[in-house]
Amino acid sequence: MSPLLKNAVISIQLGLEDFASSDERRVISAARNLYSGVLLLCKEVLRKLSPPGSNEILIRTKKRAVKEADGSVKLVGDGTKTIDRAEIEETFKQLQLAVDLSHLRRLADIRNDIEHRHPNHAPALIQEAIADAMPIIRGVIVLELKVEPSTLLGNEAWDALLKQARVFEEEQRACRASFDQVDWETETLGDAFENFKCPTCSSTLIRNGNPDATKLNELALICSKCSEPAEIDEVIEAALDDSLWIEGHIAAKDGGDPVLDECPECNKETYVFAEGRCLNPGCEFSLEGYVCGVCSNNLTLDDYRYGDGHLCSYHASVLSKDD
Repeated sequence: MSPLLKNAVISIQLGLEDFASSDERRVISAARNLYSGVLLLCKEVLRKLSPPGSNEILIRTKKRAVKEADGSVKLVGDGTKTIDRAEIEETFKQLQLAVDLSHLRRLADIRNDIEHRHPNHAPALIQEAIADAMPIIRGVIVLELKVEPSTLLGNEAWDALLKQARVFEEEQRACRASFDQVDWETETLGDAFENFKCPTCSSTLIRNGNPDATKLNELALICSKCSEPAEIDEVIEAALDDSLWIEGHIAAKDGGDPVLDECPECNKETYVFAEGRCLNPGCEFSLEGYVCGVCSNNLTLDDYRYGDGHLCSYHASVLSKDD
């Protein structure tokens, strides 16, 4: 076993031991160890795929050119610094490896929540971290390293991973089933539902406490982990940000139109341009019917936000100068 793989196994085992401890201080250590173990597993895959004599180039941050005796040039890894989470995910994509690392971002978010924002509810988030890590750990070990998880991690550690992930997934299914009768009204909200999180503890185990609810404004949101109620507008605002983040990032990078903006009426980041309205159930503001009284052009969000709702910004500026 390589030193890198050994460190990965030890980190995962220690993370599970920390989580099982009655000492509340060890939950942060559990998050660190679990996250570190997953990254080390992924680096081991890339290390093994690195060409011989390349100083493990696929996991090195820096590369340098080396001239061979026959005059050919090759790139090799330089220094000891290794790639970070984003670079690991990108390299897996470039190599078209079978394991989906999309949950690494969520796993990193959970680790950061535990360390910096929600220490009082860390056990709940640790369980989510374990559930997020499970498919990655299994996929890397089985599909890329070609060994059995119980053989590599040990029966005790593997059984603990399975148990915690199973408990979380069962609770998550129950929470999501509580929304089965709800009409999300738009595809955007239906997609964002997958990103519902508790504003208090950041757990994704948000459930609907009103079994008769069929509309958004009838929902009674409760967190199954910390038992705190949650306001629907706050949950939707955060879910839209998570759901549309990649689309918005690409649009901004390519100079395209914005995807999400602050609603001028409720001041929540819930105005979705693709829908042409605010998706906050308590607001639902739309620009439909708002046109400039001079040129008859449809008003933009900024026209409405900074004007009186009757003029485009250009004609509002012209008329103000006339005054």
